[in-house]
Amino acid sequence: MTDPLPPAVAEALASVLPWASPGHFLTGLEPGLDGTLSLLDLAVALRTHQDEVARARPLAGRVFAGMFFDPSLRTRASMAVACAKLGASFVELQPGTGMWTLEFKDEVVMDGMAAEHVREAAGVLGRYADVVGLRAFPTRGQWKRERTQPVHTAFADHAGAPIVNLEGPFAHPCQGLADALTLRDLFPEPNGRKFVLSWAPHPKQLPMAVPHSALWAAASLGMDVTLAHPEDFELDSDALATADSLARETGGTFSVTHNRDAAFDGADVVYAKAWGAVSGPASTSRGHADAVAHLADWSITQKDLHRGAPARFMHCLPVRRGVVVGDDVLDGPLSSVLDQADNRIWAQAALLLAMMGK
Repeated sequence: MTDPLPPAVAEALASVLPWASPGHFLTGLEPGLDGTLSLLDLAVALRTHQDEVARARPLAGRVFAGMFFDPSLRTRASMAVACAKLGASFVELQPGTGMWTLEFKDEVVMDGMAAEHVREAAGVLGRYADVVGLRAFPTRGQWKRERTQPVHTAFADHAGAPIVNLEGPFAHPCQGLADALTLRDLFPEPNGRKFVLSWAPHPKQLPMAVPHSALWAAASLGMDVTLAHPEDFELDSDALATADSLARETGGTFSVTHNRDAAFDGADVVYAKAWGAVSGPASTSRGHADAVAHLADWSITQKDLHRGAPARFMHCLPVRRGVVVGDDVLDGPLSSVLDQADNRIWAQAALLLAMMGK
């Protein structure tokens, strides 16, 4: 026998369920604004009543399969922990090492390295698991294709089960949900607070998924959102249009600037994140390295934070110390990076319970 869910959790879950079945979670925008806010309420209820939830085991007998085409620490570990806290089983798969290499093209003669087609692999997993999660980053120089998140959409087409995006080329919705939870923890009334997403230097050309989702998270809370980046490091225009639309809907604002000092003035939050250009000279490996060499002053310092309230510092991790941000910022009292990482558990637990807890 298991205990019943605490009333606060059951009530929060009931408010989420209308959107949760049987949809995918590929961008994080699928629940709509009301659904997203309800997921945050559920996450808080689960975090508050975690011991009672663990005894209730609401997802006993349910299975989450996570497939990781790319490296992961927080996403893999936090999803496994979220499953454990809810009583679900977590199955981890790594293409190319722990399983067969997959083919994604249709009508192809499979006489190369790929041993299994996504149609069969997805179909099998959809029968084994109640929900399937995927982590697959983009291939540089193919943004027109990669922005559609082809690995995730292929599984969504063939699995016959809900798909959760554990980070793709266009969005990292689980991180975005945890970021929204962290922002609401910092500011119970986030409307009107200034949120700055700042580009930061990095030796590698990183994806744009996290910055897109971070912008959407802050805009969904009605914050005054400012995106600051050097010229040639624009984010996807559709993602920016979504951020602007969310800000208008929630009573916030959205703006873009290349003036980092002006962006930090009056900031309540500075969220640093590196990403690579998708076109122009900076989109090549050599061009990126040359650009970053001249943009070291975009690294976040204590001085930057104290242009604001002072501002709280956020980053999704992993982070390059001394490149993206200084040690004194990461280790200082204004850093919220570990709270963000902890909130991954509760944001994802809310998502799993909404998708599998009917």
